[in-house]
Parts: sequence; structure tokens; C-alpha cells
Amino acid sequence: MLVSKTRQGEWVSLAEKHNQEMLKEIRRKEIFFCPECGEQVILKIGSKRIAHFAHKAGSVCAESYERESDYHLRGKLLLYKWLDSLGLKPILEPYRQEISQRPDISFVYEDVQYAIEYQCSVIPEELFVKRTNNYLQANITPIWIISGKNIKRKGSNKAALSSFDYLFLSKSSTEQWHMPSFCPDTKTLITLHSILPVTVKNVITKFSIIDLDKAQLIDLLKPSWKQQVRLNDWQIEIRKEKNISPLYGTSQNKFLQDLYKHSLIPALLPPEIGLPVTNAPFIETSVLKWQSYLLMDVFHHRRPFSMKEVVHVFRKRMQKGDIQIRTLPLVKKGNDLEAVKEYIQLLVKVNYLKVVDHYYFQVVRNRYAETYVEQEKMQTDFYQEYGKIIYKHLNKLQ
Repeated sequence: MLVSKTRQGEWVSLAEKHNQEMLKEIRRKEIFFCPECGEQVILKIGSKRIAHFAHKAGSVCAESYERESDYHLRGKLLLYKWLDSLGLKPILEPYRQEISQRPDISFVYEDVQYAIEYQCSVIPEELFVKRTNNYLQANITPIWIISGKNIKRKGSNKAALSSFDYLFLSKSSTEQWHMPSFCPDTKTLITLHSILPVTVKNVITKFSIIDLDKAQLIDLLKPSWKQQVRLNDWQIEIRKEKNISPLYGTSQNKFLQDLYKHSLIPALLPPEIGLPVTNAPFIETSVLKWQSYLLMDVFHHRRPFSMKEVVHVFRKRMQKGDIQIRTLPLVKKGNDLEAVKEYIQLLVKVNYLKVVDHYYFQVVRNRYAETYVEQEKMQTDFYQEYGKIIYKHLNKLQ
């Protein structure tokens, strides 16, 4: 912690300018207490870590269970000073008694109360959701920022996101996906944006990096950007997804068995299976898998079908455990069915489906390659003909 109380009830904040000698003098004169639980805490002053307050061993305070690293303490302090430099009069580690929570920083902007949670360690999903809902119920807007060191970059336009990382995913006012992070080592705000999941973990994305001393509040509250992901990046990754056999495991893999029952081979799936859709983050199962299930359960029958039938078979796969849905506590608009409906709409745009009598759809192009060479040509021809349509579709929705 960076804030405590004295016996007289006075606040002591380590965000204020104190040199080590001053802090040691204060420590000799005062006893400090946790503002949350009232237990006595220790002012630790060292050369390797910044000064901070810590609970004694064996403490039962909820605050003591999340041991803050030096990385976390420095990050929190830098974010506080940045907000202060913008004239926002932030409060460091305020205890919100009505919800029994202490955000890292709080501030008010345009009559809206914000709470920043700078998270450097993994916490249970249930706790993340509970904290978020408590803020919202108290009419406080939470801003969860993940530590920069937690972002696993796999290239200039690719990252690996864990199920915990996805909890930080937000949507901007323009319906753009983004995930804010901060690194105290480089003093930069790092925003992942235009996020398109390829597998359960791997995503195609863009990185926006801004020096903290040049950043404005809008870069955190309402980030915007013009640069979008390249469709060519998507083609490369989805091709790998279809070709890499270890991805599907052994012959006992249920997904493989389902494909073989329908005389389908992963590497020879048509190019219409594995298309990027902006609402895909709602679905944890890989894009290739859940779209393949629709191929097997709906498109393969070659008869007219309704959106209601598509939703029904999708939900049935969920009940069987074949499709999993993500928890996105910071996203209040949209759901997994938005991704499914968007996919059907995209298939109409690329002339794979046609609308029949306003309420039904019919497959009009049902081609399957017999060789890898033929499949590569189909994939290339498909994106040459429909690439611009897919790109416009993605950008329009984002």
C-alpha cells in the first residue's frame, strides 16, 4: 500500500515527495494503520523497492492477500502522478466503505466517478466480476488496466491472450475492441486494439504505444485509431489453424470425429469456414471450430434454413460443451449470438448464402477441394474476389 493512517487519523501518502531520511524520521515518530481493516502496518523503506506500507505476517486483512510487487507499486504511483499532472486531483488508494473496496486510484471527470484497478497479478474471475459489479452498482465506472509485462506479444500484429487477459477487454463508444495496459519500466500506455481472435489464445491485433508524459486522458477513456488489422495477417493465421494437425490432438478428439463423419478434413475446409467477425471475442471456442459446427449442422444439409435454426444448433453445441462462451464483465453490449448473426450476414455478402423469402437462407456455393493445391487456390481466389468486402465489413462494424 502507498497510503495509511496515523493514530490521530491523519492520512499519510507516499505519493508525496519524501526522501528516505524524512520517511525514516516519520517512521520513528508514528504508528501506521491500514485504512481498510484498522490493523497496524509497517512502513518499509529500502533501496531495492519503493517505500510502501505492508501488513504484518498473519494478517487477516483482504488487502494483505494480494502482495504488491515493486512493479505494481511503481506503476500505480506513475499513473497517479500522470492523472495529477492533468489537473484531475486523483485520490490514491481511497477506501470505498459502501462496497468494501479500495481501487488503486479514483478521480472525477465530467461528473463521472472513475476507479482505476491496475492489475499485475492473476486473480480469480469471480473476484474480478464481483469488484466490477460492485463499482457499477455504486455508480462508479471501473477502468481495469493490465500490466504491460503480462502482454504476450508474438509479433508486430499478434498476441496471446489468456482467459484472465480477456477480462480486461472493453468496447469503445465506436464499438472498437481494446485492452489497456501500462508498463512502469518503459512508462508507456500500451493499448491492444482491433482484436480478432484466431484460436482460443492467439489474436490478430494492433498495438498503440504512447509515452505516459505525452498521453492525454482520452487515450485511456476513449482510445481511437485509424490503423486496422491487415486481412493478409488473418489469412496466414487461419491457414495455419487449418493445417497444423497437433492443434486437433489425437483421433479421439471429438471435433475431428465430427468432421470425419461429415467427410471433412480440417486442411480442406472451404475458405468460407474461418472468416473474421468482429464479435468473435464473445466466443471462447476458436473461430474455425464454431464455424465448422455450423457447416456440419446447418450448411451441409443443402436446404433452406432460418436464423432461428442457426441459433438453435449453436445453443445445442453449447449445451454439449462443444462451444464455450467467454465472460467479458466490462462489455455491456453484445453477446455470442451477435457473432453468429454477423457471420451469417458476412456469408451473404460473399455470396456463399442467399436470402430466400426474407426469413430463410440457402447455400448457393458448396465447393470442397480434394487436394491441398486445389485448396490453396480456392483460398487465394476467394480472398482476391471478396477480400475488400470482408475488410469493409470489419471496418464498418468496428
